Amino acid sequence: MDFLWFYKFMALLWKNFILKRRQLVALIVEFILTLLFASTLLLTRKSLIIKKSGPFNYSLQPVDELPALLEMAITFPGRWELAFVPSKSVVVKNIIELVKRDLHYNFSVQGFSSERDFEKYVKQENNSKKVLVAIIFDHEFQNSNDPLPFKVKYFLRFSSFQRNKYVSFFRTDGWETGVLFPPFPSLGPRSQSNSNGGHPGYITEGFLAMQHAVDQAIMKYYNHTATQKLFQDVTVFVQRFPYPEYSHDYFFTFFGIVIPLVILFIFSMNHLTLIQSIVWEKEKRLKEYLLMIGLSNWMLWAAYFFTFLSLYSVIILLMCIVFFAKIEPVPVIQHSDPSLVFVFLLCFAIATIFFSFMVSTFFNK
Repeated sequence: MDFLWFYKFMALLWKNFILKRRQLVALIVEFILTLLFASTLLLTRKSLIIKKSGPFNYSLQPVDELPALLEMAITFPGRWELAFVPSKSVVVKNIIELVKRDLHYNFSVQGFSSERDFEKYVKQENNSKKVLVAIIFDHEFQNSNDPLPFKVKYFLRFSSFQRNKYVSFFRTDGWETGVLFPPFPSLGPRSQSNSNGGHPGYITEGFLAMQHAVDQAIMKYYNHTATQKLFQDVTVFVQRFPYPEYSHDYFFTFFGIVIPLVILFIFSMNHLTLIQSIVWEKEKRLKEYLLMIGLSNWMLWAAYFFTFLSLYSVIILLMCIVFFAKIEPVPVIQHSDPSLVFVFLLCFAIATIFFSFMVSTFFNK
């Protein structure tokens, strides 16, 4: 008597497999698609080469020189402006004058009482084109002669548009300061041919030169003699870290775009079949009949779950064989554990089955 539920459950599984066997066309199409996917993947893996690149070593870049774009009349024919906030502080004015002198460029200095006033100014016609940078000191100066605090905080506000067009990269967005990592990581070094770092242009737009000049001016404010002596025989450079040799596998570009779509398409076949089977039983009132003869509701759902989980397991097993088959030059997936990939896809299959259960409750025919 204790095993009666087990016999009922096995009868339900047998019923589901019989119904699945009668849908022979859908079953054959499903396995043909899996084999077609496997052959396409293996042929693509065999045809795409693996290219060795590197190592990369980068040259030194000075940070005390402004970019050449300031001397190009085609960039801006007038005189570049250096804006600062707040304008009422004598200390800030002196620091800006030191910055102007250290950069050896005849900037037109423009002060503003607040950052909002500066924003109104650059929104006017052509004003944003002539302002190279705005130096915003984040400190409340009560009086014009207030000293600079020991903990100095300032912002450099450059134009969001790329001004230096004579470089090997083009920046479509702003400075992207809110992003720690690129949305699409590269296999090798970013901007691998640019010793200046490339995108977004911290050197080519003059950001590092301006930052270095402001820091040096702040140091001179606190101790002019010591700072002058320190930088008298010192030249500051920046240099990118070298990058070792790496393998550039063009297959992963194809793999990252196509494989998720293919897996989703293969899994959707069982997904649609499962929904159709459940809704068909409700439409024909077979589910009510099964409940009337003593079967439990959980048995019906569990039988469908294990029936389609077994079908998904066969498909996932075939996919793992394709992923880890030893072919030339290398397998499709090289550095992952097959059991981990199998469990991962199996979890996705389980989630798909439960999603199918949820969708089936919205339909009666």
